[in-house]
Amino acid sequence: MKSNDNGAPPADSGGWKPSASTLAGRPVPPPTTPVVPPAATVRAPSAPRDRKPALAALGLLLVLVGALASVYLQQRAGDRVGVAEVSKRVPQGQVVTVADLSEVMVAVDTSINYVTWSQVQRGLLGGYTATTDLLPGTLLVGPMLSSAVPLAQGQEVIGISLKDGDYPVGIQVGDTVTGYYVSNKNADLTGQQFLSDGFTTAPIISGVRVYDLGTVNPSGTLDISLVLGQQSASAVLQAASGGNLVLVFDKHTQ
Repeated sequence: MKSNDNGAPPADSGGWKPSASTLAGRPVPPPTTPVVPPAATVRAPSAPRDRKPALAALGLLLVLVGALASVYLQQRAGDRVGVAEVSKRVPQGQVVTVADLSEVMVAVDTSINYVTWSQVQRGLLGGYTATTDLLPGTLLVGPMLSSAVPLAQGQEVIGISLKDGDYPVGIQVGDTVTGYYVSNKNADLTGQQFLSDGFTTAPIISGVRVYDLGTVNPSGTLDISLVLGQQSASAVLQAASGGNLVLVFDKHTQ
């Protein structure tokens, strides 16, 4: 049998195949690993939020109330003033000192003549004396103070009430008087007439200073405060309470 012109093997040889050497020389690509996409992040299911608008509104209301209360207290603080309060008893006629007082806060009231704490600190009491017994817890006001001369050691102020005729006409603060015990009184006679008629004993007091006076009432009775030594107070009070005391001038302040 003749071969064809190009030298190819006969058709029944199964066809042309590359030689083993040709296959061995060609590079073989490496096997590819399939790319796996990352798994999606899965979040655990959560319960829906329970929004409470009523509680939020209440909280806001409380904040507003607190702010308003703060403003109110600040305004009220501006309506208060420090005043003097008696912390130690001060007998009538004795000098009122800073040591006898303390500061308290009170509402401003222009109708009350308070002694303010700033006045005390500035020394404006300046030796003022008490016109009456000042007890602890009493708020100090102007009428409780007097510029009268303070009492000497052993002196005290006593108050008596005398009817018309038992005290001299025109008596006033600062006068000095003598007091008589009058016996065998007759309702038709005045105190001065008792003296002229001789129905008296020796004076029980003399040279006594008139510390304060009340207002004469319609019946003519007058409240009088006298500065006395402690040894004379009992006799004067006893005579006055029995209607047996008559005062006359030693020295009258014009």
